[in-house]
Amino acid sequence: MRIWSSQSISDKFMRMTLVVSGTALLLVYISSIVYDLYSLRHELISSIATEASMLGANSVAALLFDDKQAMESTLSALRNSPRVRAAVILRPDGSEFARYLRDPSIHFDLTKHLAPGETQHHWLSGREILMGSKIQFQGAWVGTVYLVAETGDVARRAGRFGLISAGMLLICFAIALLATSTIRHLVTDPLTGLAKTAQVVTREKDYSVRARIPPSSDELAFLVKSFNEMLEQIQARDRALEATRSDLERRVEERTAELSATNKELEAFSYSVAHDLRGPLQQINNIGFLLQQTSADGLNTEGRMLVDRLLEGSKRMSGLIDDLLNLSRASSHPLHRTPIDLSNMAETIAAGLHAESQSRQVRFIIARGAPVFADDGLMQVVLENLLGNAWKYTSKLESAEIEFGYTEEEAGTVYFVRDNGAGFNPRYADRLFRPFQRLHSQNEFTGTGVGLATAYRIITRHGGKIWAKGAVDQGATFFFTLPYAEA
Repeated sequence: MRIWSSQSISDKFMRMTLVVSGTALLLVYISSIVYDLYSLRHELISSIATEASMLGANSVAALLFDDKQAMESTLSALRNSPRVRAAVILRPDGSEFARYLRDPSIHFDLTKHLAPGETQHHWLSGREILMGSKIQFQGAWVGTVYLVAETGDVARRAGRFGLISAGMLLICFAIALLATSTIRHLVTDPLTGLAKTAQVVTREKDYSVRARIPPSSDELAFLVKSFNEMLEQIQARDRALEATRSDLERRVEERTAELSATNKELEAFSYSVAHDLRGPLQQINNIGFLLQQTSADGLNTEGRMLVDRLLEGSKRMSGLIDDLLNLSRASSHPLHRTPIDLSNMAETIAAGLHAESQSRQVRFIIARGAPVFADDGLMQVVLENLLGNAWKYTSKLESAEIEFGYTEEEAGTVYFVRDNGAGFNPRYADRLFRPFQRLHSQNEFTGTGVGLATAYRIITRHGGKIWAKGAVDQGATFFFTLPYAEA
């Protein structure tokens, strides 16, 4: 807006003050008018309701004895109420008993009636109000009275109040204008000087300039002093930062080199340990297999049980080695992004799971068309872990169901793997993606607790997120995102 395009803080302060004060005064004026109209109308309705109740009480005898003359005499008393234009008394059957018209030329047709169960109600139409009230005697309904009254008095009183309020509004606005004109320079001049100093500092990066401190000792003077002190501190810190910048860069380079060397050593250590462990582990596994196949007849029950436990432990150790290698590879393996169809990958993994355990009844639901741009080998590890977990935790169900799909949301595509298996306690969901953290015992479901941690590292390296939702014995759903990014 052009009115706010001025560069003068004084003018903006003046206009802002006038707009705020004018708006406040106008809102007060409108609220006062609305409240006065509401109060006057409520007062009128209460008054008409009282007149209707009094008229009904005075009409009981005439209705009981069917005395029209007495009823008309009672209605004639309404001439003392200039607001009442017409009145009608109805019998309980709805027929008219008597009516009153202040002016014979008034055309009055009763179109509104009390609903069953209502004892009193009013209707507003233009500048008239219709009030209906049941006439009761000793708990019995003996008739109904309807009054038509004018609301012109409310409008006249509201108009007078509006004129008075408008005058007060103009007077208050003039006082606000005068006060604003008087004090704006006292407030805006120090701010203008402060703004010019800040502009110089921003444009020239010169922290040696200082703003002029006003002679007063109010908040503005305190603000300018604080600004100057801030410039002094920034100037001192700038010199200190300049002096230590080269040293900091040198330290960062040294720490980066150390971290890179440590990562390489850790990766080499992981592969070396895994490689060195595989040889003895394979020998243990071979000996156990030979004992199980060739010497089973010479072993007692306890011996055979020990051999089985030996082979089971060897198998678990082999899986743990594979998981540790995958975990290390997830952190150190360079990313080679290529177009991948996760649906085809999921179908291949599902077929492999079925082939390993053909006796299980598991229904896979795999959505078609889930392309991503990611590392093929690492995403294979992610889906193997997620679908393998779903396969494992549905092993105790006679009819299991595992689903791979995706949804389109505002932030992008969200992929998910859902199962109807054992689920987990949502209170411990933050532990799922930590290495060696398991929410089920080894006796319930075997595992190393490394698979989900590996999936977490892979998804994070791709710039995505992974999270899980589930409940005990109600299945689990693992979600992940893979932002589309070029290598």
